[in-house]
Amino acid sequence: MNYRQITIATIQTSGMFVAGLVIPLLGQLITLFAPVPLILLAVRNSRREGLIALIASCVLLGILGGWQTAAVLFFSFGLMAFGVSEGMTRRWKPESASLLGGMLPVIVLAVVTLYYFGRVDKNPVLVLEEYLKSNLAEAAKLYTQLGLAEMASVISTISDTVIHYVVRLLPGITIATSVFQAACCYGISHSIIARRPGTAPALAPASLARWHAPDVWVWGLIAGLTLLVVPGETAYFTGLNLAIIYTVIYLTQGVAIVDHYLRKGRVQPFIRGLLHTIILALPSIVFVIALGIVDIWADFRKVRAPQEAAKS
Repeated sequence: MNYRQITIATIQTSGMFVAGLVIPLLGQLITLFAPVPLILLAVRNSRREGLIALIASCVLLGILGGWQTAAVLFFSFGLMAFGVSEGMTRRWKPESASLLGGMLPVIVLAVVTLYYFGRVDKNPVLVLEEYLKSNLAEAAKLYTQLGLAEMASVISTISDTVIHYVVRLLPGITIATSVFQAACCYGISHSIIARRPGTAPALAPASLARWHAPDVWVWGLIAGLTLLVVPGETAYFTGLNLAIIYTVIYLTQGVAIVDHYLRKGRVQPFIRGLLHTIILALPSIVFVIALGIVDIWADFRKVRAPQEAAKS
């Protein structure tokens, strides 16, 4: 057992997690990648060492910030790291490993939430609505006391309708962001291991420029769009949640196509990253999503032809 690497992974994971609590914006971005050290340790060494580093990180954060902080680390980033590392170790495809890593925290959260509200016999949707309303009212009151009347006015303009939509779209938002975070952690971990061959078992090939979602997934998007026109609020919000999830999927596929052509044009990595950021920050993001959807049939990069040939 490599105690040195366990210690390093523990410090890195704890430090990245704490960064989100003490450093505005940049720290919160760093926190999203806290599972990476645990993934690298589990894949390069063993699941046991990855688990020891996770438990050590939870103990350390429990001492510094209380058991709630440790629980958040374990049940969010810890489960994500376990899922992604397990998928990588088993040489699963990138989307399969990312789905496992992203869905584990969501499933645990859903089970705990349903169990809790089942015991107290309350509607979780209504409870969450009331919680958001009370928090917004408290925030507006605080800003008023601080003399920030404009901020208080902005918060006060958030209507009950907005809260109604936000609460009912939380499943889609939560799943999409969790799986996307897991995919980013997978990509970073894979690239780090690929730069040092021999430090880990052989992994499944992974390249953003050649990645595409399984074509059969488009039926989920079609189902979501169909539900939007079905009468009834339940069907409508189910369709919207599916639309959110598949928008992120095909946005990623569109980004992969753009990255393919930027690589083909021998654009440097830093410039590629900058161009991706600019494209995603502008209304052109809609075009990128459409590009990802059309690619199901157009196959712009001709990545499906070799796969079909291999199957035959």
